[in-house]
Amino acid sequence: MKKKIIIILTLIIIVIGLSYVGYEYVYKSITGTETSSEGELYICPMHPQIQQDHPGVCPICNMELVLKNSGQTMKDDGQEQEDVNIEIGEIMLSPSEQVLANVKTMKVNYQPFDFTLEANGVVKARDDAYRQISSPVGGKIMRQFIRYEGQFVSKGQRAFEIYSPELVATQKEYLIAYDNLKNLKYTNYSRVYEGAESILDATRERLKLWFITDSQIEHLEETKSVRNSLTYYADYSGVVIKKYVNEGSWVMEGASLFDVVNLGSVWVIANVYEYEMKDVRIGQNVTIKLSGYGDRNITGRIDYINPFINPDTRTVEVRITTSNPGLIMKPEMYVKVIIKTDHTSDYIVVPRNSVLRTGKDDLVYIRKSKNVFQPRSVTIGGEREGNYLITSGLEIGDEIVTSAGFLLDSESQIRKGGSTQHVHETQKGDDKEPKINKDQDVFKDMEHKH
Repeated sequence: MKKKIIIILTLIIIVIGLSYVGYEYVYKSITGTETSSEGELYICPMHPQIQQDHPGVCPICNMELVLKNSGQTMKDDGQEQEDVNIEIGEIMLSPSEQVLANVKTMKVNYQPFDFTLEANGVVKARDDAYRQISSPVGGKIMRQFIRYEGQFVSKGQRAFEIYSPELVATQKEYLIAYDNLKNLKYTNYSRVYEGAESILDATRERLKLWFITDSQIEHLEETKSVRNSLTYYADYSGVVIKKYVNEGSWVMEGASLFDVVNLGSVWVIANVYEYEMKDVRIGQNVTIKLSGYGDRNITGRIDYINPFINPDTRTVEVRITTSNPGLIMKPEMYVKVIIKTDHTSDYIVVPRNSVLRTGKDDLVYIRKSKNVFQPRSVTIGGEREGNYLITSGLEIGDEIVTSAGFLLDSESQIRKGGSTQHVHETQKGDDKEPKINKDQDVFKDMEHKH
């Protein structure tokens, strides 16, 4: 009996041992997890569950495995990151964190930079191009030959016909004075003739003050017929932008009937950034691009620069006067203004998305070492075609971050304690270390979500 019990216990122990050995072998072969005696472990940055003790590639994403020691600290070329001196504002990212953040870099170098300026502009009617067609006498509008707003009017074109009791009475007075002078033509009394002539001249002058033309007066003398209404003509050419009265309306002397603007020459108001104003001057020729007309170009000339700067947009208004052939430029139309400076030089030029514009500072992140990134203030000297000209802050050979800069900046602020100010040097008189929020990490959150 005792022998049977011993045999059964022995079999149970053997089964348990074989089960443990089989479990260890199967589990490790599936997960690829096997640590060496030295503690070296290679994992996939995107799939941390893939682990092995020798270099290779991830079977899921085909990404090269990275070395990780038993203490969960990444290594770069055999050097542990703990040996790197991290200063305030700098951020250290492991290779896996850089992959998750999609960090991309480039080395800066001299590139040709064309200082030709390109600014947004809007078409405006010239202030001195506005005119009014008004009635010189009071009366009733019998007919209007200008019928709608937007109508083009030529100088000398019939504008309106008006009935005026004063005009009727003055015409009669003129005919009486005219006939009286004719009857006294052969009189021997020169003073009487001069008096009649003076009355006729005064009446004629009154008609002219009411803008009755010489041809209309001559027609009155020939026909001896007093007209109940008279026609007035436009004194200006342009486009009607406002119509105030309709036929049948009674108007007072001097009342405005139509507003007219001449668009044969217009202004283009361009907004130029303050840092570009050094290349802009009065008398400079510019090219105006009209996108609505197949990129048709028109030349103009700068004749005024606003002495004040817009505090919101940090731009200066520059006025360009140009002709408007065929009236193709409409007021309030948006255009592009190209100001040729004939100035091209080699400067440090970086992509626009590599610069963080905080409002107070312009920052770029440079790679200080393989896993350490440092913020640096730069000065922008111009912008062309998605690139910034950098006048200070960078040197040839600096490796800057061109992608994920905002994410790096957010992580830097979090690790500094959530400060919203970009301070990269310790302030004088403040020896306290910055508060580090160790419980919050953008890249750890990303890894957890992934």
